Amino acid sequence: MPIERPPPDRVPTLTEVLELRSPAPPGSSATESAAPAPAAAREDDIAALVLEDVLEHADRLLEARLREALAPALARAADVLIREARDELSRAMRQLVMDALARELARRRDR
Repeated sequence: MPIERPPPDRVPTLTEVLELRSPAPPGSSATESAAPAPAAAREDDIAALVLEDVLEHADRLLEARLREALAPALARAADVLIREARDELSRAMRQLVMDALARELARRRDR
């Protein structure tokens, strides 16, 4: 014989979200409630999106701070490299001119 239940007080519309709870397994207390899988999945998706946003923001912030911190050091290093390159080029050009002058003087002496 089927058990007759009273009709619900109200009937949900199609746009309402219903959270259905599965019956408690035998041996567990009826007060335990597990979050439904769709809600947990939504929370995981939201957490992943928030984490992605935070990481992107942190990445941009870190890059900006590193640029600010490294700019003076890189400028000093570039100045040193340019100065050393000029000195080396000057020495090389001086040696090249001296060698060319010595060859030319030797060639004129041998005439």
